[in-house]
Amino acid sequence: MSKAGNQVKLASIHSSSFSNDHGIYPLERNRLLPSMPPPSSAPAPNPKPSKKPHILELHEIFLMHDHRGDNKISIIDLGDCLRVMGANPSEAVVRKHMRQLEAGCLHRISFDECLAVYSSLGKHASRPSTRRQEIETEQFISGLRLLDAENTGFLSAKQLIHILTRCGECLSQIEADELLQGRINEKGMVNYKDLVQFIVTG
Repeated sequence: MSKAGNQVKLASIHSSSFSNDHGIYPLERNRLLPSMPPPSSAPAPNPKPSKKPHILELHEIFLMHDHRGDNKISIIDLGDCLRVMGANPSEAVVRKHMRQLEAGCLHRISFDECLAVYSSLGKHASRPSTRRQEIETEQFISGLRLLDAENTGFLSAKQLIHILTRCGECLSQIEADELLQGRINEKGMVNYKDLVQFIVTG
């Protein structure tokens, strides 16, 4: 064989690949390996169903309290609506917002107006767990029990109004009076355990 023929043969052996009747075979580490078909692309995973936006959930809850079909609710239903939405305002807070709405001659409110109240609740917007409610109830009752020298379960309305309007998250005199309305017995006393449970659980 001629020198030129040997050069062609060597060149073909040291090339990166050669062909035959069945396709291309790459040369790897001096071994001839059949080429593998390209890996089939894996099917794209099914997209997870998107979670319903929170605002739509709130709107659905709002419409559940629309008893006229006019896309509004009565301010009387405001507290219930807010609590189903997940807020936990006290009855005094709800009444405060109701008075503000009434002052603006609003007796039925739109979703946007209800949402504004919901957003303004701040620290009241989170619903505490049942266990937390139980702990808070016992703490408040224990504090009031210190004023109940005879352990009767009752305190005077005057004492409670003083506490409600001067301690912690203070209420106005009107709000305190409204909160105790219907809870004062003929002796001017209030069952403070029932009152605390009402305030904590709303």
